[in-house]
Amino acid sequence: MHYNSALFALVPAILAAQAPAPTTQSLVAKYAAMIRNYPAMAKDEAAHKTRIPQEAMPETLSVAIAHTADPGVRQLLLQARYFLFEAMRPDAEKLPPEAGSYVSSVGTSSMLELCGQITPDSPALDLVAEISPDFLGFIAWHKSGGGFVNQTENSAAAQAFEFYDQVFARHPSRKVKLLALESSIDLHSRPRQIAEVRQDLARLEAFEPTAPSIPKWKDWLVKAVEEDKVAPRAGNTIPAFTVEELDKPGTRLTPASFKGKYWLLDFWATWCGPCKGELPFVHRAYARFHPAGLEILSISSDLKAENIAAFRKDPEHPMPWHHAFPQGKAREDLMNLFQVRGIPHVLLIGPDGKIITLDNLRGEDLEKTLAKYLKAK
Repeated sequence: MHYNSALFALVPAILAAQAPAPTTQSLVAKYAAMIRNYPAMAKDEAAHKTRIPQEAMPETLSVAIAHTADPGVRQLLLQARYFLFEAMRPDAEKLPPEAGSYVSSVGTSSMLELCGQITPDSPALDLVAEISPDFLGFIAWHKSGGGFVNQTENSAAAQAFEFYDQVFARHPSRKVKLLALESSIDLHSRPRQIAEVRQDLARLEAFEPTAPSIPKWKDWLVKAVEEDKVAPRAGNTIPAFTVEELDKPGTRLTPASFKGKYWLLDFWATWCGPCKGELPFVHRAYARFHPAGLEILSISSDLKAENIAAFRKDPEHPMPWHHAFPQGKAREDLMNLFQVRGIPHVLLIGPDGKIITLDNLRGEDLEKTLAKYLKAK
């Protein structure tokens, strides 16, 4: 008789699903230890077959997730599976294109699945606090729909803040509550929402007066008050910056390069699904208004310039306008200068160098907004 070895590999998970469930805190400790230790174990070729117990392999966890009735435990297993997958996944850049795309898709699907299920009181957030505190921001942003086409950045942020408030109110862990407060401050700080940061900081000081992050945010407030006078918002002159044109090495682009023209400053990336979803609208607007003087400068957050070139070879999205690819600190400084908290992030600038608007520049609204200032030829 022939037996499928893959089925035997899944037996521990099925049996575990039927056995008395351990406490969520013991599960958090168990998976946190596995995830922390994996990088060291991965370097030990002699331990290749015993790096992670079979019960904790992502595929086995998937079976356990399907057989777990407790929503909290299911969410914790989803989070553990994602973190373990990320620890184990190979560098997509070193794989053949098809394999790299598959690996990235599995990771993204896993992340979106868990983001959609995690509740504000979930034990999965205990694991987030232990392993990757910044990941709470990904959960809040994706639960809000912040990464999806036709949802404005402001409305997405409002829902993310609501999630943080619910975590603070409902989660039993003081550590997770503190993380929710600090995450809320961080998200408010990116678009320089000074009043909101001040309110959040007051909540943080009342909840945990000795929190190490308090001095940092107090310093931030002092600097932000001054910086706010030249913030990239409607009516203000666009901040000065310099980037190298991607298609013309050695050519420098500054706001002065577009003096006398209406132009869009577009922060994007080839890996950003919402950015790609906007491209049909941007191409249509460019074809309609470029003859009337519209210019576009797209600033990419890709890992490699080659990724942009390969993406633009597709006739569906040639993006025949100006491009720049700042890297490292230069990119970080530019993102901070324009207070970019998520992409796509688009500004419309007028011939006088002043920012006209950051709103109504996505989807069908883009052409409607441009039509107020430019006559199509």
